[in-house]
Amino acid sequence: MVKKIPLLFIVFVLVSLGFSCREKYTPRPMGYLRFAFPPQTYEPLSLPAFTEFEKPVYMSMVHRNSPAEEFWFDLSYQHYGTTIHFSYKPVKGNLAGLAEDVHYFVYKHTIKASGIEEILINHPENKVFGTLYRIRGDVASNIQFAVTDSLKHFLRGSLYIASRPNEDSLAPIIDFSRRDIEHILSTLRWK
Repeated sequence: MVKKIPLLFIVFVLVSLGFSCREKYTPRPMGYLRFAFPPQTYEPLSLPAFTEFEKPVYMSMVHRNSPAEEFWFDLSYQHYGTTIHFSYKPVKGNLAGLAEDVHYFVYKHTIKASGIEEILINHPENKVFGTLYRIRGDVASNIQFAVTDSLKHFLRGSLYIASRPNEDSLAPIIDFSRRDIEHILSTLRWK
């Protein structure tokens, strides 16, 4: 038994089709969030054991538990979920091993990285020498660095963002944080 479609339903469908789709559909490009960053202003931070530098005013310092003779701390900017993990170790004839550890942690990202840029850090007036690594691609830590005076002090750091790695959408945060890290390293002084 075949049911007849009511005439009123057919008229409704035809009228609906007549009034819809007047404009051509244009797909919109995928967009990302817009970030409004605070002004990059800094304040002095002194760590009595080994160093002082200027930290961003919007970042808070958190001390972490660390082994004897080492000092681990974080600078966090909760608004964007960024954290710079720092680890300080004294140099006691182990500079080559410390440098190898940094190399290992940076190049461990090569599985996902599309490139690694090494930027030389050279501030002889403050005896700060090292490398800043800008790791391209969807990796866990897009910026890492290590600085030393080659005699007593070694400081390693890495930037982490509390988000799924997506370099395209996180690029503004990464660039903003890179400028902060470069300022920290340019104002760093050993004690």
